Parts: sequence; structure tokens; C-alpha cells
Amino acid sequence: MAFVDGVAREHFTQAAGCQEGIIWPTGRHCPHCGSVASSSLNGRTCRPGLYQCRDCRLQFTVTTLTPMHGTKLDLRIWICAMFLVLTSSKGISSVVMARLLGVNQKTAWKVGHAIREMMDDRNGELMPLEDIVEIDEAYVGGAPKSLSGAYNPPGKGTGKPMIFVAASRDGQARARVVPNDQRATLEPVLLEWIDPATTNLMTDGNKSYRGLGKTMADHQYVIHSQKEYANPETGAHVNTAEAVISQVQRALVGVYHNLGRKHLQRYLDEIVWRWNHRDPVREVVKQWTTKAGVERQKSTTIWRPIPVVDQMRVLLQGAVGKQVRRSRDYGLCWP
Repeated sequence: MAFVDGVAREHFTQAAGCQEGIIWPTGRHCPHCGSVASSSLNGRTCRPGLYQCRDCRLQFTVTTLTPMHGTKLDLRIWICAMFLVLTSSKGISSVVMARLLGVNQKTAWKVGHAIREMMDDRNGELMPLEDIVEIDEAYVGGAPKSLSGAYNPPGKGTGKPMIFVAASRDGQARARVVPNDQRATLEPVLLEWIDPATTNLMTDGNKSYRGLGKTMADHQYVIHSQKEYANPETGAHVNTAEAVISQVQRALVGVYHNLGRKHLQRYLDEIVWRWNHRDPVREVVKQWTTKAGVERQKSTTIWRPIPVVDQMRVLLQGAVGKQVRRSRDYGLCWP
């Protein structure tokens, strides 16, 4: 408990009050019916932080109907766990989190997934991606390319789970686990993320994307098989979408080591949430002359995460209505 004792006792001695101030910034309200009329229960048998709604008469706390609902962990542990997740550039494994928080690995694993549930923005809570949108796909996990002398091919046809990524050039991204790269599969997902009438779609040479591009305001593509990775004349490239995919690959290699198909979407939610909560810091302009004597110029935006306090505020304010529970086989279920 060294991390919790050293950090949480000093800065979050009133952890429940801290969370109440974040989750209820405009005042306490009932998570069951939304009423702002409630009373604090201060009886001898009542636990601290328990309230009763005057309208629906149901009792609640600051964690009711959130992924922390019914938790028996000290709220300081939850705050420290959120701090660890939000300050880790690629995420944090349950083994490391357990060691830092002083809990067992199974508890840390459940806490980590509860935090990822708070990061789930797949229910129409985000604005559509605008203007230039890049899309790409990748296949995640599987055996290493070379294992015991056997070649394990990457990519399509290997049975590995596929992820579909869309990224705008203003710093927003979306990702979804999909069964295949057929147009009939990808189009409904893409239409959840964008407005076709205003989207300039950027893709690689995947044939499925040709059909998707026909429904967009504009469609530009590059063909990687012909060693075309960017087109300076049209501005076409999918480097932004590939950068999002690289975050998934780095988290897989450096932190989690294995992302199972069952929970892969939760890890994608975490990675995309971290990507979306950044601010542009500055523009870096690079100029050069090609071998043909043509002047080129490239502008790159440097991004950094928003302050951790602001990230935690966004995380907790979006927690109400999202829940995760232990299943009978000690896995997870989502009521």
C-alpha cells in the first residue's frame, strides 16, 4: 500500500468528497431519476456518503450506477488507479497496478477494466469526425512472426482479430473490432463516425475502401504496394490512422503482451480515449528540396495530453450509467 499511503492519504483524505465534487459539479443529483432533491443519511448504521432521493426514495452514493458501484475498495485506491492509467502513455498492466496499489492482480485487473468502461465513448457521445478523415485496418495479436522456426504470417487470413480505425487530422480518432474488411461490414461502422456529405476520405489501396469512397464528398488514396505512401499534390496519406494503430501495437508489445479477442475492444477504448484527450502544443514546419529540385514543405502538429486533473474530471463525469460487474465464473459482465 506504499503508493496509496504516500499519495492518497496526503492529497485525497476526503476521497468521497473529491469524487462528489467532480461527478456532481453543479450539485448532488439522484442517478436513478435525476432529481436534485435528496437528503444525507447520517444514522448510526448508515455508511458515510449515503443519500436518499426525496422523489424516487431510492438510496445512492457517489459511485451508484458507475463502474465503481458497490465497490468495497477504498475510494483512494480508485483515484490512484485512475491516476496510474491516465499518466501512462501506453497503459499499465494489472500486474504492475497490483504491486503499486497493494492489491492482488485479479482486483487490479477488474479495476482496470472498470476504468476502461468509463472510457467507452461508443454510444453516440462523441461528435462526428470532420473534414479529412483517414481510415485503415490492422490485425492484432497472434503468435510472433517467427516461433520455433515456423513462419506465422501477419495480416489477413490468419484468424487474428481485426480492428478498424478512423482518424481525423484535428486529433480525434475512433476504433472498433470488426469481423472482416468487407464493405458491408465497414460501412455501417464508418457512418456512425462521420458525415459522408462533408468528409474527404483518405485510404490506402484496399478494394473495400473504393466502394466506401463513392459515398463520400471526396476520396483520395495511396497504394502502398506501389510504394506510394503520401501524395503531396492531393495531400493523401493514412499516416494519422497508422499512428493510432501503432499505439495499439506498442501497448501490445510493451505493456499487455497479449490482448484477447474478448476484451480487445476495451483496450481500444482506452487507447483511443487517450488519443482524443490531447491538446496541440505547436506547429513545426520542415522545408526541404527534392533531388529533382522541387521545394517541399511539411507542417507537423505537436500534441500533448491534457492535464491529468482535467482528464479525471472528464472520466468521472462520464461514469454515471456505465457499469461492470463480476460474473459467476469470476470474469466480467456488463449489466
